[in-house]
Amino acid sequence: MTIKQTLPKTVFFRGGKRAVILMHAYTGTPNDVRSLGRYLNNQGYTVLMPLFEGHGTARPEDILEAGPSIWKKQLDGYLQEFHANGYDEVAVFGLSLGGLFAMSAVTDDMEQVIGGGEFCSPITPENETNIFPTFLYYAKMVMKKSVCEEVEINRRLMDIEKLLPRQLDEIKEFSSKVFNQLPYVTQPTLLVQAAKDKMINPNDVYEVEKQLKASPSVVKWYPESGHVITVGPEKKQLQEDVLLFINNLNWCQPN
Repeated sequence: MTIKQTLPKTVFFRGGKRAVILMHAYTGTPNDVRSLGRYLNNQGYTVLMPLFEGHGTARPEDILEAGPSIWKKQLDGYLQEFHANGYDEVAVFGLSLGGLFAMSAVTDDMEQVIGGGEFCSPITPENETNIFPTFLYYAKMVMKKSVCEEVEINRRLMDIEKLLPRQLDEIKEFSSKVFNQLPYVTQPTLLVQAAKDKMINPNDVYEVEKQLKASPSVVKWYPESGHVITVGPEKKQLQEDVLLFINNLNWCQPN
């Protein structure tokens, strides 16, 4: 018997005229942020949870064939589409890698993007992360789920080990550009950090806060949560905090 895999896809919850974009993590999918997206939609917001190109497939190498420039172009396209459909004000957030792109949107678009933030994101230029071993583990699990033979898995992992550093360097270069633009951000920003984050240094969030010299930024610290904070033990508190932050943004349009 062949079991057909149901692959993730972009998720869109239609609501009022106030729009929110939520972006997933490096080895994730919109499932990372779906519960938060549903919560915000139930409060009247239109919510888009994009699937980054290369993600959510049965082939982990697809992620390495995409990259920051492609993912940034995707986000820019979604913002343009929102604008074309009458959503002139958007708040943008993301988990981990997604938060990096959320902050890039805040730095790039001072009119349409009226606020945003990051959840446990590697934004500081000299950050130390555990992304490399995490990606290899993710790739191995995806291949096992696809019922690959052990010999094939090992061969492909060797290839991935050679390709992965280049993409991680591209991401680091992108994060440096975003970090250097943060002093010019004037919109409100929400910085979320889990104390038990093993992927990045949790204290880096305060370096990001210092860099946001012109933004009314808020740091929210979650002592019991790990890196994927959106599905962790304090996710309900996170949802309430994000909603409060969004509700207090300077929206021109009623929802």
